[in-house]
Amino acid sequence: MPPFVSAKTRRSPSLRDWTPAANTFSSRKPGLYNAAEERTSASLQDSKSFLSQLDESSSDTSLSDISSTVFEDVPIQRPSKRRKLDQDGQDESENDDIDWENAMEESGAGPLNTSPPDSLGDLELTLGENAQAGTFTNPHNKKKGPSKVERSVRITTHCMHVQFLLFHNLLRSRYACDADVHKILLSQLPPTIRKEIETWRLASGQQPEVAENSLSTSPRTKKATRGGNKKNHARSQRDWGEPAKRQEIGAINMSNGDPLIRLLKLLAAYWRKRFTITAPSLHRQGYKPPAVLEVEIASYKNGKHDSDKSGERISSLRDFAECARKCQGSRDVGAQLFVALLRALNIETRLVASLQSIGFGWGKIEEAPLKEENQANAFDTKPEIKGKNSNGKRKRNESVQSSHDSDTDASVIDITIPSSSGRPNRSYKSDLPFPTYWAEAISPITSEVYPVDPHILTPAVATNAEHILAFEPRGAKAERARQIIAYVIAYSPDGTAKDVTARYLKRHMWPGRTKGARLPIEKVPVYNSLGKIKYHREFDWFKSVMRSYARTDEMRTSVDDIEEAKDLQRIKPETKEPKRNEETLQGYKTSADFVLERFLRREEAILPGTTPIKMFTTGKGDDTKQEPVFLRKHVQTCRTAESWHKEGRQVKEGEHPMKMVAVRAVTLTRKREVEEAQRRAAGEGSGEKLKQGLYSRDQTQWIIPPPILNGEIPKNAFGNIDCYVPSMVPRGAAHVPLRSTVKICKRLGIDYAEAVTGFEFGNQRAVPVITGVVVAAENEKLVVEEWGRDEEERRIREEAKREKVALGVWKKMLVGLRIVERVRDKYGDVERKEEG
Repeated sequence: MPPFVSAKTRRSPSLRDWTPAANTFSSRKPGLYNAAEERTSASLQDSKSFLSQLDESSSDTSLSDISSTVFEDVPIQRPSKRRKLDQDGQDESENDDIDWENAMEESGAGPLNTSPPDSLGDLELTLGENAQAGTFTNPHNKKKGPSKVERSVRITTHCMHVQFLLFHNLLRSRYACDADVHKILLSQLPPTIRKEIETWRLASGQQPEVAENSLSTSPRTKKATRGGNKKNHARSQRDWGEPAKRQEIGAINMSNGDPLIRLLKLLAAYWRKRFTITAPSLHRQGYKPPAVLEVEIASYKNGKHDSDKSGERISSLRDFAECARKCQGSRDVGAQLFVALLRALNIETRLVASLQSIGFGWGKIEEAPLKEENQANAFDTKPEIKGKNSNGKRKRNESVQSSHDSDTDASVIDITIPSSSGRPNRSYKSDLPFPTYWAEAISPITSEVYPVDPHILTPAVATNAEHILAFEPRGAKAERARQIIAYVIAYSPDGTAKDVTARYLKRHMWPGRTKGARLPIEKVPVYNSLGKIKYHREFDWFKSVMRSYARTDEMRTSVDDIEEAKDLQRIKPETKEPKRNEETLQGYKTSADFVLERFLRREEAILPGTTPIKMFTTGKGDDTKQEPVFLRKHVQTCRTAESWHKEGRQVKEGEHPMKMVAVRAVTLTRKREVEEAQRRAAGEGSGEKLKQGLYSRDQTQWIIPPPILNGEIPKNAFGNIDCYVPSMVPRGAAHVPLRSTVKICKRLGIDYAEAVTGFEFGNQRAVPVITGVVVAAENEKLVVEEWGRDEEERRIREEAKREKVALGVWKKMLVGLRIVERVRDKYGDVERKEEG
């Protein structure tokens, strides 16, 4: 579960009055953001010491006390590049090696020591890098599937990883609210963007910025209006010379639609050109063998950071601000900085993250690629130096220095300085085809939510349902990149988050593509006092996790009500109901009134002489056939003669089977008999399967055995008597269902027969269930009285045994006390002397 939040940060009444310079989180009660801020300035040495403490002893601290370095971005083992997509959406490279890394994985440069630690003593384990062992990987070589424990381990791993990603993204959303980051981003805006921002504010009915905070006035404009041409001066004109002013201050201008859409498109185009991608994004790797995990954890502890292999590392808010100052980093950081830019402009913006969590299934897609596949499909880490530019001249200041040239521990984050053209030095051949981080801007006028992706999607601003579908990973590109849609979470600037997965599913159909990647709703049985299932209660694990991030009733706004009624409404797929008047095979198969002969079960047959009520035509053309349709009430349940015998009935004389079916052998003896009969039939040349007849209940009658003579009980070939029902007891005999009655009958010299009341089937054998004996009626009272005397003697013997055991325990205790007393008398109280 996520960390418990005693007091969440409260949302301000209106984001329009929120200024970037004010820290809106400083005067509030300590919440999830404040707990995350306590260790944001931790260095690499602090992270290493923290991990070493985890290895030495277990800590009981909550997640709120953990540094943000635990939730670092660790990209994959290959560099990224802005790739071009074909018109049909295919990538230029056909790479199947897509990695995903979690917070604790990092692979360093150079050889690593994979030997076992010294704490293991004489125990030595040697595991290959590609060894499929334990519950980490799928045992493909096993004939049996994963065990219950292995499934439980994977589900627990999935749940933990989802919660780690939730808290990690919450920290990044907090970074996007920092005032210093806002100042850096606002200072980089060009005059044209500033002018458009002022236009949007006026059209939205907001007051324009004045004095030193003004974004619209540029030095170039001030210089042009100081003097010069007096003919164009405002005072030299008569009627329309003075610049026109808006008569209504604060009026909303919706003549060209929502003014926020135009501003978002302009800002997304600006950011796509301004921000430089220098590191790969987060990827979904899969489960790895234990040996590979040990190597990567050891590399992380050694502190050797390589952005091409281990990805980008941002350990504190200072590193995040440095990325904002240089406007470079991974695509994920670029989306997070774009959210910070929108929040700096007082636009209510959410940071949306599609959690690429590790799976809980056992398919091949859940396993990490082997080392050979990684080498075949790995990123090209060699830098590409373009020889000439468009003019045929060689480029200057072309930097080819890799990001892992610096091995100092002081560099917590490694960012390559861009060249003069603003392009990254290293070329990343492929990256994720769909975004994992983007923004949701909320219009202050219409309260509509507009998803914005500032990097790869076109158009960048999604204004309708067709544009929103572009955010959903689908097709062969998503399968190769191992991108999924399972949990899409939107983080608000007030420290809350909500599940918006339904908005990005096609037609909001649930579960859609989240099936198999998102933990489904579990039906938990509820038992009554008798131990029987009373009903099933639905338990949504992820919903219970999101309660710690949800808004309270006081914090909810009109935007929450609008989107929950429209975009976030989950729609279940409709089940097509067959038409009532239309005759189909499926309709006859499930019909409760009519039936076709082809749909009869093995034990079902139609009564002889029954006429069909109509004919059903199947097939087309020359293959047309007509089948009779019967009423369901004319169908009888039939059984074999042996099955009827176990119910105390037998087939009447002269009855013919209503149906002939193949012999079904259950026990080993029966199977041998069937095989022997088939061999004889094959020797005779018939070659047909052995069949047996089925009879209806009307063709049977109760089994009434003849009365006994001279007190002798009739017995079968096994020396017992069948008593499946009371009517099978012969007249003049009585059934005594008491245990140990066989010994009593032998001791008294009474004729008896063991009563078989059923069979138990197991291990391909039928074991008879014997319950008491059947004796003559005049001997029943004698047997019962003798049984009572035996039970009384048995009870006395058991009490004597229990009494003997109790006396033995008491004797042992008393002897022990005597020994203690004798030792004290002889040697004194040693313990008291030592204490004195």
